Amino acid sequence: MDHAVQLQDLPVRVVCSSTCYRAETDTGREPWGLYRVHQFTKVEMFGVTAAERGTESEELLDEFLGLQKEIFSELGLHYRVLDMPTEELGLPAYRKFDIEAWMPGRGKFGEVRGGSGTPVIQGELR
Repeated sequence: MDHAVQLQDLPVRVVCSSTCYRAETDTGREPWGLYRVHQFTKVEMFGVTAAERGTESEELLDEFLGLQKEIFSELGLHYRVLDMPTEELGLPAYRKFDIEAWMPGRGKFGEVRGGSGTPVIQGELR
């Protein structure tokens, strides 16, 4: 974003594509195909909300989850939503959902989406 966001413009929703790199892979545990690779491209959704009522962040997280469930349903994927336990949360997340899709080649579910809600991230004026 290249401009200041005004309160009346919230919530702001942004989607982008990014190339990602990870140090670890699945170390050959999969019998064939690719699952965890060093380089991959993902689509990310970001949102910024106000905190007037105190529920805006959770509402936007639910909206994003609903959109992703709709996409996976329209694609005909068999998926499940996991409401992750607190020990799986990174700072400053207050809640995290993963979506796993059934992967017939692996014979099990695999993560295809993860999303977290962060209640307060604020800038300082100096």
